[in-house]
Parts: sequence; structure tokens; C-alpha cells
Amino acid sequence: MTRPADTVPDTGFRRCGCCGRQRPAGEVAELGVTPGVYICAGCALWAARRAGLLSALREIRIRDLLPSFLNRAQAPHTATAAIPILPSSDLDRTAAFYARAGFTDADHHDGYLLLNNDGVELHFAHHDTVTPGTCFVHVADATKMWKQLRERGVDGVGEIADQDYGLREFVLTDPDGNRVRIGSAIPDGQ
Repeated sequence: MTRPADTVPDTGFRRCGCCGRQRPAGEVAELGVTPGVYICAGCALWAARRAGLLSALREIRIRDLLPSFLNRAQAPHTATAAIPILPSSDLDRTAAFYARAGFTDADHHDGYLLLNNDGVELHFAHHDTVTPGTCFVHVADATKMWKQLRERGVDGVGEIADQDYGLREFVLTDPDGNRVRIGSAIPDGQ
């Protein structure tokens, strides 16, 4: 028996009308022309790729527009970046591992390590007992970086895969078990 919509209890979740998965209400959008039908971000990106809309958006260089937008939109003391601090049981071993992945030692002192790769920073703090952490690094071309790491024989490089939310990703797992997810937009036509 189906109850009228006005008597259905609100669980805070909505079913995506495309993939059928239950999502929190804040992670779906109601289709304006079809009230009561929702779509998740992953399916919206899939639909945009199929319609060719993402290729048009990619032509706009968001990176070029961002500084002027931030200068207008930011109040003093507004955060501009977040950098997780990952644990390391041996900072020298961590620096050597990430050097093979293209990161340079930007600052290394007692109990702390800062690595850099073309403006991307990874921070590590020494801990005798490590509970592995996770972070995400956006790159221009995940496939290219994945191939380079494989060719260099870097340990801990996982398989690369396209995600339903529009990114191509792989995981780089360091000797302490930290998982650095590396990804980029899926190229058009793939």
C-alpha cells in the first residue's frame, strides 16, 4: 500500500531517482520539473558529462577566476587552505618514500616534516604509535602521475579507477599506512 506523500515520515534521506541509492537530504537535489524526484551529485556529474556540459565548463579556467573572487569574498583572517597533518613513525623514511613520488623536503625539524610538490603540501608529525590518516590531493592528470609512480617502482600505488562522482583516482599508501588519495577530473570522452 502506498501512502500519500504528505503522510510519509521524513527520515532525512532521499532516494536518487537515477542510481537508486539513499542519500542524506543535503546531498541530493530535487528536480524542479519533477517534484519528489531527487538526483545525487554523482549522477548529476554523469548526466552533465553525457550532455557535454562539463567540457564547456572546463573551458572556463576556474583557477584564473579564483584569486579575484577570493579577494572580493574574503574577510580578514578567513581560512584559505586546510592541510592535514599525517602521522609518521620515522620522518626520514617518510621523506625518502615521498621523494620517490616527487615530493621535496621543504622543512624538516625535530618531530615535524613538511613536503612539497608543485605547491601541494603534505605535513607529517612524528608519533611512536601511528594510527594511519587519509588525505586527498588534486592533480592535473591522475593517469599520468599513476603511470610515473608505477614506472619508478614506488611501493603502495593502488589501482586507478574512475569514480561515479567524476574523478579518476588511485591511492598511494605510505609505510605507516597513511592513504593519500590522488585524483583528477575524468577526461572528456572517457
